[in-house]
Amino acid sequence: MKYRRLGTTGIEVSELTLGTVELGMDYGFRGSEHSRRPDVADSIRLIHRAVDLGVNLIDTARVYGSSEEVIGRALAEIPQRPYIASKILIKPADVPKLSGSDLESFIQNSVDTSLRTLRIETVDLLQIHQTSFEILKNENILKSLERAKQEGKVRLLGASVTDEEVALEVLANPLFQTLQVAFNVLDQRMGERVFPQALRQGVGILVRSAFLRGVLTPQLERIPEKLTPLKERVYGLLSALEMKTSDLARMALRFCLSNSSASSVIIGVRSTAELEENLAAAREGPIANETLRTLRAFSIENEKLVSPTHWQDLILG
Repeated sequence: MKYRRLGTTGIEVSELTLGTVELGMDYGFRGSEHSRRPDVADSIRLIHRAVDLGVNLIDTARVYGSSEEVIGRALAEIPQRPYIASKILIKPADVPKLSGSDLESFIQNSVDTSLRTLRIETVDLLQIHQTSFEILKNENILKSLERAKQEGKVRLLGASVTDEEVALEVLANPLFQTLQVAFNVLDQRMGERVFPQALRQGVGILVRSAFLRGVLTPQLERIPEKLTPLKERVYGLLSALEMKTSDLARMALRFCLSNSSASSVIIGVRSTAELEENLAAAREGPIANETLRTLRAFSIENEKLVSPTHWQDLILG
């Protein structure tokens, strides 16, 4: 396993982070057998195997079903635990309804619940889930998060975003030391402005959606008809590189790892076999520059097409 600096936090994290939404809830395209979560015993074995293989960062969230509980059970059997990143969800529509004290209580209760469920004393990284302008401009929210950090319940603060402009707003606030964004072969929008700015400011980048919910894996054959334009784009990519569908996931992961701005790439896996396939792909190293230039031409700017936030009628989770 290779390790990279998490911005200027002083922490080095494995270049692959174990994402755990798929361990806590059914997650994927509706009707797909691949969307079913593994049972708890298998999930715990998967976490143990990831740590044994050098993964030292696990990403979860309060809204990932039973994910935090599964991680907590797994951590109880690990002598030296990995770093844990969790998230707190504050819906923008709820912000105007909550007073300062209500917001503070909500945030405190969410953090305390995560700590109790994960069976840890400190969350290494607490991220705001689906961060918005409304949240970033709310002083009560920001002060409550800073207070959790001062109390030792949280070590670092970060934000998970879907919008490029919101990402840049996060980078303008020194409170946040990490930024989690979607980035993959078909959705490279964050690469032009956000990644360079994060690098300049020493903010660690966590990349999610490397496989775009299975579109960039052999599951491509079974994605919903509504996403046919994505399927056609991927087939064009495979043709240009003279690759097979079976090579797709390995290429997709290596593409993300080839970006030196990324501190770590979050992988969602359901079995130790999938985990080890991902680690094997990572060991192949960066993609050649000529191939990268070809892949960059396949980025899609249409957010509604490449962002799963617009696929709610098609997906679980």
